[in-house]
Amino acid sequence: MIAYAMNGQPLPLLNGFPLRLIVPGWYSTYWVKMLNDIEVLDHPDDNFWMSKAYLIPDTPHANITPGQTGVKMVPINRMVPRSFVTNLTNGQKVAAGKPQTVRGIAFGGDAGVRDVSVSSDGGATWVSARLGHDHGKYSFRQWETHLIPKAGPMVLKVKATNTAGAVQPDTANWNTAGFMRNVVETITLMAS
Repeated sequence: MIAYAMNGQPLPLLNGFPLRLIVPGWYSTYWVKMLNDIEVLDHPDDNFWMSKAYLIPDTPHANITPGQTGVKMVPINRMVPRSFVTNLTNGQKVAAGKPQTVRGIAFGGDAGVRDVSVSSDGGATWVSARLGHDHGKYSFRQWETHLIPKAGPMVLKVKATNTAGAVQPDTANWNTAGFMRNVVETITLMAS
């Protein structure tokens, strides 16, 4: 897809004026800004960015052990689910014993968002959040839930599951470039 406008206005310079290549399902690494020509290749692209810079380990979760060598590397070729809390911040004070709205956004990666689960006890138990409108498999999806904090610190975690069954992991994957990070996000609230 080639974009020439955004929100009914010509595409701003910082967003790629005059034209930007949009590739749904691929990271913006592939979303070329200031597009002026298109070259179709009959072989893998061997420019610096695709052959050296934007590479991940060719493993199921794009992870390796720090220091591991001899791993086949491939250009980033898939997306992973992510979710975020957007209305609260780490260390924020909230009222104990009163309903607290928790909301955020989730992204399914290569598929739509099927579920967003929220834990208020550090991951011991999880509840499904209410999902907002589904704008399609490559879009962010809003979510919301309500909790009643107990006095003291509350470790809040959020994780997304996509329609293909991929779930955010509890531990971060590791690769030399840090690509495809999608560990379960955690913040601590202080309820009093």
